[in-house]
Amino acid sequence: MASQETVEQAPEQAFVYAEPRVVTELEECYFYHSMEIPGYGLVEGPWDLRGGVDDYLGGVDLNGKRVLEVGTASGFLCYTMEGRGADVVAYDLSDEQSWDVVPYAQYDHASFDSDRREHLRKLNNSWWLGHGAFESSAKVVYGTVYEIPEEIGRVQVATYGNVLRHFRDPFLALERGLRLTTETAIVTENPSLRYSLPQMAASLLKPNMAFLPNHERMQPRESWWHFTPAVIKQMLGVLGFEDTKVNYHVQRFAGKRKPLFTVVGRRTVPLSD
Repeated sequence: MASQETVEQAPEQAFVYAEPRVVTELEECYFYHSMEIPGYGLVEGPWDLRGGVDDYLGGVDLNGKRVLEVGTASGFLCYTMEGRGADVVAYDLSDEQSWDVVPYAQYDHASFDSDRREHLRKLNNSWWLGHGAFESSAKVVYGTVYEIPEEIGRVQVATYGNVLRHFRDPFLALERGLRLTTETAIVTENPSLRYSLPQMAASLLKPNMAFLPNHERMQPRESWWHFTPAVIKQMLGVLGFEDTKVNYHVQRFAGKRKPLFTVVGRRTVPLSD
């Protein structure tokens, strides 16, 4: 059930929420997460977070919290958090926005952008199919992560689930969401064995991050950065979340075990009125 604060805010915020969409056919969807959907059973996606949600969300109690979920994808975490008592505002791209791709000079961006928009349409459809099947009360807002609207209003918690690596400007992405967040930031990323050991050694001296695009291979196209927990902690500290903790965990991606880390930051510098 929505809190009184949420009810009072709703009239002012209603116009930023996407119009509800009825989607019932699995063929119209792309599922990013494996999930059990009422009336449909198990649908499979590359990420399977079932059984690992507590670690992924840093053990934060979300009951009674208003949550901004940046990068909701198919909605697995959205509906899981809602089932745990959270009032969730999901945020993601739609097919009206362009993916934040690496602008290699050597390939056809227009064609790739068209393919990504079709992918986003099916990804959005999977969220709406789940929304109907779970009888969810969650709202969704579509837009780029650099333009998260203030009209959403304040939230107690913001989650960034393995999405910062996909943004050209990850700090701006954090700043735009955390300027609305009064209590807790939850940031999950996956370390790369290729970069982790030298970076972690270097981060003992100074937090750092690696630039991933390689112009000779023209890969990756959709990922920009590799982070260590130390640099995420520094970013959160700059934004007023100085009390941080890190936990490492393993999830399943494409049937294989994938190491991840989650940084939980507690706000120590209150938001100004």
